[in-house]
Amino acid sequence: MARVPHPIKTHIALNYKEPLSVRLGRYAVYSGASFAVLAILYSLAWFGTSMLLRAGVQDWFAARNAQGYVAKYDDKKARITGFPFALNIRLKDVVFAPPLDPSGKRGWSWQIASLDLSTLPLPWTLRTLNVDMSAPQSLSMNGQTYRGQAERFQLTFDWMSKGVPEDIALDIAQWNLHGEQHSLKLDRVQLDAQRQSSGDYQFELKGQDVDLPNAVIGMGKKLSQVLARGRFTHNFATQKWSKSAIEEWRDRGGTLEFERLLIDYVPLSLQGNGTLALDGDLQVVGAFSARIQGFFETVERLRRARVIRGPDASMAKVVLGMLAKYPGNGGPATISVALTLQERALFAGPVRLIEIPQLKW
Repeated sequence: MARVPHPIKTHIALNYKEPLSVRLGRYAVYSGASFAVLAILYSLAWFGTSMLLRAGVQDWFAARNAQGYVAKYDDKKARITGFPFALNIRLKDVVFAPPLDPSGKRGWSWQIASLDLSTLPLPWTLRTLNVDMSAPQSLSMNGQTYRGQAERFQLTFDWMSKGVPEDIALDIAQWNLHGEQHSLKLDRVQLDAQRQSSGDYQFELKGQDVDLPNAVIGMGKKLSQVLARGRFTHNFATQKWSKSAIEEWRDRGGTLEFERLLIDYVPLSLQGNGTLALDGDLQVVGAFSARIQGFFETVERLRRARVIRGPDASMAKVVLGMLAKYPGNGGPATISVALTLQERALFAGPVRLIEIPQLKW
């Protein structure tokens, strides 16, 4: 008779299952340890980035001073805050002014009570630095001091770029500075600029109700509207910004090409496009194709202000009048004219209009 096999019984230890609470506890320990490691690494990255940014600020100010600028802030009052979600640096009592001119004076000086710099210490946002300049400030120029502040004065740029920042965004709103005799006001200005994959540096500048610091005699100092869209060609300022770098860029054939230019400088209104370049003395030369309105009134203002001589004004009116087109609805006369910049002067056709200040490098 066959033997019946005895049933095999598994040991209780082989069928043991951890209680859910134990498994969850182990997962919590592992997760907590991982989180702690990540938190330590993030904290190290935050403090390392803060040291890097502070050193970058100090190096930038030191470099400007070495170039003859006045660039300083109260280092004892500098504060780093924002941990862990942001990185903020506040600089107090910032002063900035250009190098001495040939007469031994500085053309202007700017002071601001506080300047806030901020970034997110993450790999994909670390290069982007935000600068808030809306605090109370003063601007001294032309023997006057203007004081006030802006509703918004925000600059965002790639602070790790070697030359001109690869990306720039500037947004200014209601920047009002008041002096004893005059005021400087700016309703809105926006600038966006990016370096393209081709190496061209593309930009768009828009402004509305902008007071010019130095007005054209006879024309006042307010630009009702300005729009400039264009690009710098041939890898403009990819490594550094200096006179030698600008000369190299010029020698490579670098130009500033305006795809669209709109200026409302009452009574003058100009729309056009064109190209600017630098000559052997690093002075601006160029040519534009423009549509102009308000030219008769503009020439007359310049004549009364003795910016242009009477005979030149008469010739300008005759030449421009021959080119003018008058719309059938009785609107303002319009001319299409070639504008050229050469020999530090602006020409409308053969007529010399105004002198252009010399660029000092």
